[in-house]
Parts: sequence; C-alpha cells; structure tokens
Amino acid sequence: MSYPNAVLAWHDFYLTAGAAAATLAGLLFVGLSLHLQTVVSHPEVRSLARVTLSNFFLVLLLALFMLLPTSQPRDTATELIGAAAVSLALMVRPLIEGLRSRRARTLGLGVLITRFGLSGLAYLALGAMAALFWSGRFELALGGMVGVVVTLLLVAVRNTWDLLVTVADKSAAHHRG
Repeated sequence: MSYPNAVLAWHDFYLTAGAAAATLAGLLFVGLSLHLQTVVSHPEVRSLARVTLSNFFLVLLLALFMLLPTSQPRDTATELIGAAAVSLALMVRPLIEGLRSRRARTLGLGVLITRFGLSGLAYLALGAMAALFWSGRFELALGGMVGVVVTLLLVAVRNTWDLLVTVADKSAAHHRG
C-alpha cells in the first residue's frame, strides 16, 4: 500500500483525536479558570496543568500532521520528531518547578512523577514512531501512533480529573477557613 493511501485509512481516527483534544483542552481551561488563584499559588498544580495542556495540544498537533497531505513518510517523520523534541523540552521546566516546591503539596510527589513520567515515555515513543516513519516502516508506525495518541489522551484526562478535583477541594477549603 502506498504511503498516502495508508495515511488516508487513518483519517477518521486523527480527525476524532484532534477534535477530542481541542475540546478537552478548552474544558480544562474553563475548569481551571474558575479556581485560578489555587492554580497559580501551587507550583505542582500549575506544573501538572502545563503538562496536561501540552499533552492535549500535542495530540491536536499530531492529528494535524497526520492529516496533512504528503507522499513521503520522511516528511511526517520530521514533523513528529520535532513535536517529540519540543514536548520533551517543554516538560523540563514544569517538572523541575513541581518537584522543587517546598510548601505543602496539593498533589502528591508520586502523582507528579507518575504523570510526568508517563507523558515523557509517550514523547519518547513518539520519537520512536518518527524513526519508523523515517525508515519507511510506516504501516508499523501508523499502528504505534495509536498507542501514543491514546496514552497522551488517557494521561491528560486523568490529570484533568485530578486537577479539577484538587483545585475545587483547595478552593472550598480556602473559603471555609
């Protein structure tokens, strides 16, 4: 099967993933903006919010890249390796800020390490899929991309739940006390 036809077979998947990521990112913005003071006053909450929004945005970018018309898997590989590298680089600062926080944590250290770790592994897996595209093994890469996209969405949705529940709980405690 030619590369354009192979990618075309995944059109609906990427259309759905991109729409879901954009919608969920918007809902996270709204949810966090309702309790913005709690988000900005807790570095670990702010850090997890940053990586969560990054994951949603990365899924949106991946969907856009996979929907771009191209006849060469190396074009896709270049876009994906760039996205993986930028995502890893953007994760470093929030991770350090979240781990360095000396005040009482709203989110546990284990939660932060797990969520950042899973995101980091997904970024590395994305780099591996880019290598497969580059080497011409695009059918294997297309299948592997499902795992990357689903992992990013699952981690981001779980992070979103933790963020919204934690932020609402802290805001309620602040208003009571």
